[in-house]
Amino acid sequence: MPEETLNEEQIRMKLNDFYDNIAQCGLEAFVVKKNAPKLKRMSLSEACNDQGKNFRTILKEMFVNILNEQYLSLDVEYADGRQVADNQHKNLIFEQGESFRPFSFLNDEAEKGEFVSEDLTEASGLAFQLRKGENTVWLYQHLWSIMVPNKKKTNLMARLMQFENQVVFSEQSESLLTIANKIDILIMGDALITSNVTLLQKYFGFQDYIYQSAQRAVQSIIQKSLVANNEKLMEYISRGKPKYAKKMMRIGTSKVLTLTQDQLIEKINTLTRWQGKFNVNQDTKQITLGTYSEVESLIDLFDERYTRSDVTDTEYDTDVKTVAKPVEG
Repeated sequence: MPEETLNEEQIRMKLNDFYDNIAQCGLEAFVVKKNAPKLKRMSLSEACNDQGKNFRTILKEMFVNILNEQYLSLDVEYADGRQVADNQHKNLIFEQGESFRPFSFLNDEAEKGEFVSEDLTEASGLAFQLRKGENTVWLYQHLWSIMVPNKKKTNLMARLMQFENQVVFSEQSESLLTIANKIDILIMGDALITSNVTLLQKYFGFQDYIYQSAQRAVQSIIQKSLVANNEKLMEYISRGKPKYAKKMMRIGTSKVLTLTQDQLIEKINTLTRWQGKFNVNQDTKQITLGTYSEVESLIDLFDERYTRSDVTDTEYDTDVKTVAKPVEG
């Protein structure tokens, strides 16, 4: 059976709680360092601006508005992260596990300390904890080179001042830290929600997630007792390129995993697409995989990659699938 992950309805419900009750929400800010201890708490100024808002309130309102646009809008779509190979432009939900826990430090109180100026040289990101009662969410913002303080003075930074009718540029000598109007990764419990898969791949060991999910998918097949030589499945995902593990991990959300061994063999024997695709032992009701091409056919069987039109009876090769709503009446 597919493993349960945080779903879109749960995400929207939790985030709506913040959006609807912004005045009751608390916010803490942290600099994320490259090395342990990774979290350093930022003290936020309590001085108010012309609108009577302090810096904490300004940040809180900014992030709640981003959550509304980026995660709560009706136009925003979500998908299980195990479907990452489909290249869907959606908010993907990834579950942290034993081998993929890039944000485990957020829940470690021993990792938290007070920020000092020397921490700027190791700053890799910013983390903001938004909370209301027991409801907590973390917002991660990656620090790119343009946002990181210029401690080594390799590039000159400028500030501008206005004198009468003239704008004058001068050197910015103090260190600056830019907080952008964005959220790169949303962390809710063990789940990471983001559309920026490139960021995960480059900085957060995303390859571990791919192989972790692929291995779980293999175990789901093994539990069906459908394959006589399960080692072929492990060989396939360990071929050196993550694209093979990506293909395997797709079946982790498949409803085909609910079918029994007998039902699966019946489908292979009777459905035109799958007849002759596998070497089937009818006595043991198992298939023996001889080639990697046969492994990919098995993945296609579980992934339900192919679909058939009710109107023309034409079969289509479908990479991106969305469950259709039942026809009313």
